[in-house]
Amino acid sequence: MDRTFDLILTFGAVLIGILLLTGNGGFFMKGGNSAVRKVKYDQKKMEKSSGIALILVGLATGIDAYTEGLPAKVAYIVVLLVIFGTLFWYIRTKCRIKK
Repeated sequence: MDRTFDLILTFGAVLIGILLLTGNGGFFMKGGNSAVRKVKYDQKKMEKSSGIALILVGLATGIDAYTEGLPAKVAYIVVLLVIFGTLFWYIRTKCRIKK
């Protein structure tokens, strides 16, 4: 597979992750039910945690672009599952606004 797509994906994920982490990428968090989400979750914490996750995904994708073999691809998928699983857990537990 061509590495160009992997490198574009890496650059995009890291760039968007940095924007979210610094607080300048809030427009990437827009979507359906934003009014409900604003009431339930702390938006700043969600942006920062999503930014960190995207930077980690970008780094993992960049490393994966230069690895070959089935074990490396399986490790890449496992790393992505851990990153997203941790992100979903963090958002559901730590970003929720307590009433």
